[in-house]
Amino acid sequence: MNAFDRIISILDHFRPVASSKVRPHLEPEEREPGARQAAALVLRERKGRREVLLITSRDSGRWIVPKGWIEEDEDGASAAEREAWEEAGVIGTALGGTLGSYDYIKIRPQRGDVRCKVDIHLLTLEEERGRWPEYKQRKRKWVRLPQALDIIEEPGLVDALRTTQLFSAAA
Repeated sequence: MNAFDRIISILDHFRPVASSKVRPHLEPEEREPGARQAAALVLRERKGRREVLLITSRDSGRWIVPKGWIEEDEDGASAAEREAWEEAGVIGTALGGTLGSYDYIKIRPQRGDVRCKVDIHLLTLEEERGRWPEYKQRKRKWVRLPQALDIIEEPGLVDALRTTQLFSAAA
């Protein structure tokens, strides 16, 4: 991420919300009940090296991993698998429990910002498709694990990934 992108990322946290007030952060008690999301960290092996799948966010085009709300009839792993399909066009299988978690502020201009807790689920790639529900809205790319830490523009996600054995061994 270059200096300009970092400034934009920082300024995004101060964007006005529906009430026209600037809210750079939310206190933990302001989290909506059930404001939980699941992220899909999709891995593949390519030429003897592990790669992770990144996608662009719809609003700013920054590089992130697929993530979204956990629906009532899902657990976190199922939600991560669904989000990987909807946002990135990949079919994968979640491995074990969560890899880690992080908090972030979901900016919602119409309904007000909300603090979300995101559980990260590791998925192995089974299939990658050329068309998927959001293929016209997002880009995707595969990068090596150490490079992913430099490209991902979600600070909480980067911090969570740095503490995992998966990324510390790859660095």
